[in-house]
Amino acid sequence: MDYEQVSEEHIRIAELSRKIGSILVERGDYEQAMHQFQLGMRYLEGIEHQEVARIYNEIGRVYWFQGQLKEAEEWTEKAFELAERLLDPDEYARLLLFAGIRYRRQGANELAEAHWLRSLEISKETGDLVMQARLYQSLGWQSRTMGNYALALSRLEKGRALAEQCSDTQSLSWIHETLGETYYALGEWDRAIDDFKLSLNYAEQAGERRATSRVYSTLGDIYRNQGSWTEADECYQRALAAISSTGAPQSLFVVNLSLGLVNMERQRYAKAKEFFDKCWAITSQGVGFASRMATTKTAMSELAIRTGELGEAQQHIEEAIRLAQEADAQQELARAIMIQGTIATYTGDWDQALDLLNQAREVFEQLGDKHSLGRAHAELGAMYVRRDGGPEDRTQAQEHISTARTIFTELGAKKDLEELPTILGIRGL
Repeated sequence: MDYEQVSEEHIRIAELSRKIGSILVERGDYEQAMHQFQLGMRYLEGIEHQEVARIYNEIGRVYWFQGQLKEAEEWTEKAFELAERLLDPDEYARLLLFAGIRYRRQGANELAEAHWLRSLEISKETGDLVMQARLYQSLGWQSRTMGNYALALSRLEKGRALAEQCSDTQSLSWIHETLGETYYALGEWDRAIDDFKLSLNYAEQAGERRATSRVYSTLGDIYRNQGSWTEADECYQRALAAISSTGAPQSLFVVNLSLGLVNMERQRYAKAKEFFDKCWAITSQGVGFASRMATTKTAMSELAIRTGELGEAQQHIEEAIRLAQEADAQQELARAIMIQGTIATYTGDWDQALDLLNQAREVFEQLGDKHSLGRAHAELGAMYVRRDGGPEDRTQAQEHISTARTIFTELGAKKDLEELPTILGIRGL
């Protein structure tokens, strides 16, 4: 067998090893993943090829997940340098996409966006429509996470048009998923459901189990907020069925979080704690995912409030605020501040409670997050009722409760409407 034939065969073997390794990375089996990448590199020893650059990038990804940032940066730079030497703009754009994802998870938002915009520029020059669609999805996802919903929708619509043009069903699944999440945050739940259903259709066509699981989980959250418990339970079970066989930890996080929340709301506190502990175990591994870590700590704090452990609740929420600030996640930060305000209400620190709850309310108004805004008004109403400082407090309580009720009615948030008197500890207002 001559050299050229051997090289082609070795390249195919190396590519297979890389793909196996990538699956193992998603499952959190970093040791076996690294073994596959090293095997691939042995077959390509002494050869400069785009497959080598891809393996370098995957090795960097393993180090990044393990929190070894120096090693991660070294291997990522090796991948960039090789792609430049090979004069392969498509591969360079691909590496920029993945580097941006890692920077975004580390909370380096400006650096992430710079990488994605540079990748988008290259992809436009090469005419790679699939890459452009995926970049617009990443840029839209980032904008949604940071609370810039108008920009998120603009970017996602550009990505959707490109993905439709090139029939990229996987990108269409991700884009409609992110559109659904954005409309969910904006309180346009019916529109969100429509996008989630489209995402599920495309995910099924693409065989994208992780997206299927995430979408079913978020659909379950909407049905839960609407008080449709049967539909919510069905969605959560489908989410688990879709993801359990893949073992992808970050997608399992989404499902476990939803199951924790639904158990907390049904007062199954021990079970809720089990799910939240699973979430923390998943998302606190390695580095990045600060936004999800903040989400988990906020949920843990809310659970501790419900079980009367206010000291523990305060510890969790202080950590949630730190993590949300690190991730520059405005929505998560506002939610954590709201829960901290609730703790202050329970401890009778009225000035702090009022300040924190109004901070959260203002951010929710700016973001257009209607459901969280309704919750903030409900908590403000509860604060005034518990303080009971006279007629003025009662008037303020009535105004905030009325606003919360109006918002929840407009959203169709049946669960929140039913729980409003219980949450406030009052009736008849």
